[in-house]
Amino acid sequence: MTRRYLRILLVGSFFTLSACAQQHEVREMKESVSTLNTAMSKLNQETVKITQQNALNAKSSSGVYLLPGANTPARLKSQVGTLKMSLINVAPNADGTRATLRIQGESNDPLPAFTGTVEWGQIQGTTESYQEVNVKNQLISAPASVLAPSDVDIPLQLSGITPEQLGFIRIHDIQPTAQ
Repeated sequence: MTRRYLRILLVGSFFTLSACAQQHEVREMKESVSTLNTAMSKLNQETVKITQQNALNAKSSSGVYLLPGANTPARLKSQVGTLKMSLINVAPNADGTRATLRIQGESNDPLPAFTGTVEWGQIQGTTESYQEVNVKNQLISAPASVLAPSDVDIPLQLSGITPEQLGFIRIHDIQPTAQ
C-alpha cells in the first residue's frame, strides 16, 4: 500500500509540476507577444511620421521639415552646402519643449559659421492639404567647424507647445555668417 500511495503521489506531483511549467511558458509567451505588439505599434507610428515628413519635404520649396517621432534625418541644400538634419532628445520642460537639432555637413570641408531660422507649430489637415497652426520661430546660429565632416548640435527651446502638440519643425534660410 505504501508503494502504491508513493507512486500516486509522484505521478500527481509530476502532473502538477508540468502544468506549472506550461503556465510559466504561456506567461512568458504572452509577455513576448505583448512586447512585440508594442514594438510593432511604435514602428507603425514611426512609418506614418516618416511618410508625412517625406511628403512635406517633397512639397517644400524652401527649408526642410522634421517631424517628431519620424526619427529620420532630412537633407537641405543650403548656401553652406548640403546638410543632413535630424531632431533628437525631444522632451518636455517648464516652457514647452526642448530638443536638439543635429546638423551634419555632407562634404569633406568643415562647415562655416552660419545662421538660420527654425519654425515650429502644429499641422492640421493631411499632407495633401495642410495648414500650419500656432507657428513660432527663432533664429539659430552655429559656429564654424574645425573638423570635417562636421556635426553641429543646436539646443532648441520651443516655447508654448508640449511634445505631444508639436507637429513640425522647419529649418530654412541657412546663410553663412560674415566673418
